[in-house]
Amino acid sequence: MIKVHLFERNGLSIDLDPEAVVGGDYTFWNPTYACDVQIWRAAYRPVEVQPPLNISNEDFKEWDGRKAANSRRWHVEHVCGLTAAQIVAGRRRRRSA
Repeated sequence: MIKVHLFERNGLSIDLDPEAVVGGDYTFWNPTYACDVQIWRAAYRPVEVQPPLNISNEDFKEWDGRKAANSRRWHVEHVCGLTAAQIVAGRRRRRSA
């Protein structure tokens, strides 16, 4: 587990599963950039992601930020006894039911 403080929620603490999976919800970072300080900030994943800086003009015209965000691996809130993939699969089952 990785204990993080939600950036937009006044530092509310949650535990994230260390495995990132497609369909996850959160990204996190260490704002101090120091190896010995373990204060992690987290935020909900963006709806769209920006294209890479080195993208070609042809690829830029076809870039879909929403599709790219949905295909990236993000972290999920930890649930005891479940893997990150099981958490995401359970959500998909509930949505389709």
